[in-house]
Amino acid sequence: MLKIKLLLSEKRYAAVAEELIASGHVIDDNAELLLTERQDHPDFLMAKQDGALVRLRLAEVTFIESLGHEILAHSGGEDYRLSERLVRLQNILNPKDFLRVSNSVIVNVHHIQSIKPALSAKFLLTMTDGAKVDVTRSYYYSFKAFFSL
Repeated sequence: MLKIKLLLSEKRYAAVAEELIASGHVIDDNAELLLTERQDHPDFLMAKQDGALVRLRLAEVTFIESLGHEILAHSGGEDYRLSERLVRLQNILNPKDFLRVSNSVIVNVHHIQSIKPALSAKFLLTMTDGAKVDVTRSYYYSFKAFFSL
């Protein structure tokens, strides 16, 4: 019996999970083994909220941030705890939808409401949920290139 974490698109998740469970394996978000798709990006992540494991649709995530050792996804005014590290998330999220804007934040570009230039080669983003996010100097030029600013 293997414990396996699934990071799959929504169209494949149910079928793969069903087959693995039928084969005697356990689907576990804390498993050391990770099964993912090649050249595809997940539609959701498994997250924890109030002690429960939930499927978090990535299209609904406003931004993801690292606060110390905790990784939080912000969606619909609520916070969800993720088990993946920020660098791993950056590698698996669709780069057309998610952009790293600082050492501690990845934003969903579809949830950027406004972009305001700030001092010293920075931007201040206002997200659709009202949150304010800084684009730091390290990510300033890649941010400008992404939006052709």
